[in-house]
Amino acid sequence: MSYKVDSATRDEIIALTVEHAYRLDHGMADMLHELYTHDGELLGLPPKDLVGREAIQAWGAARVTLARTSRHVETNHRVVWNGGALTGTLLATVYRSDTDDVTNTKPFIIGDYEDIYEREEGQWKIRQRII
Repeated sequence: MSYKVDSATRDEIIALTVEHAYRLDHGMADMLHELYTHDGELLGLPPKDLVGREAIQAWGAARVTLARTSRHVETNHRVVWNGGALTGTLLATVYRSDTDDVTNTKPFIIGDYEDIYEREEGQWKIRQRII
C-alpha cells in the first residue's frame, strides 16, 4: 500500500465527498448519481444496496420526496493509494429527523464510510461507497 497522494488529488476527493454530503443534506439527492461512476455502488444503505447510476438516481429521486432532514458531519478523511486504486475512509456522524425541522435532528449513524474512487470523464468519482 502506498500512502502518498498528491495534494491536488486529495483536495479533489475531499471536494467530492463534501458535495456528496451536501446534496444529501440539502434536498439534492436526486443529483447524487452524478458523483458516481457509471457502475458505481452505494452499499450498506438500508433497505438495499444500490448498484449502478440508475439505481442511485432512482433512490435519490425518491429520497427528495421524503419529509426528512439529515446532516452529515464527516471527519478524519484518509485518502491513500491501495495498489492501483485510490481509496478513502472517513468517519461519518449522521443526524436525522423524519420531519423537515433541521433543529430537531438526532444521531442516526456513527461509523466509517469506505470508498473507492476512479477518474471518469476527466473527474474523480465514487466507484464504491460502503457504509
